[in-house]
Amino acid sequence: MRLSPKQKVLIEKLKFEADSVFGHPFGLFEVSSGRAVPVCASQLVQDEGVGDIELRDVNGSADSESTVLEECNQENPEVNPAQALQKLSQEDVLSLKGQGISAGELVSKLVEGSKSFSSRTEYAKSKYIRRKTKKHSDRVLILKPTIRLLSRSYYMKDCIRVSNLRVDQLGMILQLAAIHHGKNCVVFDQVLGLVSAAVVDRLGGQGSCIHLHRGLIAQSIPCVHSMNFTEEIFSTFLPVRIASILGTAKQEDDQKENAAEDEVVEEGDGDVAETEHPIAFTPQAVEGTSAARKADRLAREKRGLSLLDEGVDSLIIATRTVDPVSVLEVIFSKLRPSGSVVIYGPHIEPILDAHRWLMDHDCVNVRLSEQMFRIHQLVPYI
Repeated sequence: MRLSPKQKVLIEKLKFEADSVFGHPFGLFEVSSGRAVPVCASQLVQDEGVGDIELRDVNGSADSESTVLEECNQENPEVNPAQALQKLSQEDVLSLKGQGISAGELVSKLVEGSKSFSSRTEYAKSKYIRRKTKKHSDRVLILKPTIRLLSRSYYMKDCIRVSNLRVDQLGMILQLAAIHHGKNCVVFDQVLGLVSAAVVDRLGGQGSCIHLHRGLIAQSIPCVHSMNFTEEIFSTFLPVRIASILGTAKQEDDQKENAAEDEVVEEGDGDVAETEHPIAFTPQAVEGTSAARKADRLAREKRGLSLLDEGVDSLIIATRTVDPVSVLEVIFSKLRPSGSVVIYGPHIEPILDAHRWLMDHDCVNVRLSEQMFRIHQLVPYI
């Protein structure tokens, strides 16, 4: 999720203003009254114990849970059995949250109000506290974006959209393509810009990442935007239209181009983000912004085309629906004699076709590999 000024962020049941986190270092924040306040994690460990809230002695009956339920039903048969085990009602919990009580204090009160907590086993007590802590948690962890973090997040969220590309496979792609400081690389990316973001991050401001895309502007690359690159590092990202390479690019109508420039495509995130106050743009400001975007896009494309004419060092194709052979037919002639080609895809048939195409064009050291990954659980033998 990208944060912007005057934005309200909604993460599960937590809602806070994005302006409250700007200017603070990355880390743990506690949400209170619609604002996120930074907290010290080490201090929380000392106050609340390691991991979960410490188990505390609760004065109560030693009867079992069933006995407590029977007694409560005898006293008031109209009460819900779930409510009979807890002294605090839903209104009490909402009132405590409205007073700004922390999650740790609220869980402690729920533990003290539970009539069956003392009769539970240690495992059941720990599970009860973890469940209540997760339900009433008021903390959010804001981390600095990294390639490893983005790769794991998108893989766990929706692996189909990144073509089942794992973080270990991404590292292998960068290694086989020999991406390092000062390299000139061409990338055709259909995995939400994950490979392009990894290449730009690896270049470190020296070299070029020529990102091939269809259409007028590069779309569906949320990973590139989520990395929050500096101007120096982001200067190596050069989006180039495939139509420009083929020489079939035509002058688009100004109205159509402005509409495409103003379109915001955030395909990688499904998180909810609201804007408290709508931002008003004057026609002059919109026209100036569109003109600046167009000038920057054309300058980057011109630089990318000149680098393609000089020859590039590597070609990376991470495809999901496009045949990699069609990309090779366009870009292969731009590679230097010692250039390297890396092709990744979720299906074996297009990769086999690309393998035959490379062999027919006298490429050397052509290898085809399948990267299996299986999670094993090791159970100790007793």
